[in-house]
Amino acid sequence: MTDFGFLPMVWFGTGAIVAILSMVLGGWFFFRLLERREQRRLRREQLAELVSLAYGAEQWLRRLRSAELMNGPPLEESSPMNRVNMIADLFVPELKAEVKRLNTAAIAYETWVEQAVGEKRSQRSVSQATLERYAEVQRAVLERVKEVARKAESLVKE
Repeated sequence: MTDFGFLPMVWFGTGAIVAILSMVLGGWFFFRLLERREQRRLRREQLAELVSLAYGAEQWLRRLRSAELMNGPPLEESSPMNRVNMIADLFVPELKAEVKRLNTAAIAYETWVEQAVGEKRSQRSVSQATLERYAEVQRAVLERVKEVARKAESLVKE
């Protein structure tokens, strides 16, 4: 038998331990990088969906006005605001305040539609004062949607 000596065995053992630690730590580090990349991708997708749904809510409100007040085609789909709220609550809590303000504006818009429909039924026309309020409620919804989009854009850049 050949006697390699104690010192070469220590060097060999140390090298083996370093190699094993490098594999384990390198694998862990690589996994963390992939995980972080996937989390950022999911977050971007959730933000994009939330903003798309917020713009869709504004369009839905216009179709509601058309269907209820102007005898347009009936609305077959429900308001996208439920999904906007769900995404904000579950995945993007940083947008809760903006989404809450959008909800408030959407409710004001729906209330305006109900008031205008009520006037149309009872008086056969909508009052001038109610018609003039339309620009205000429409502008409020658009501003809140843009607010959500701006905040989402800043979150994507983080």
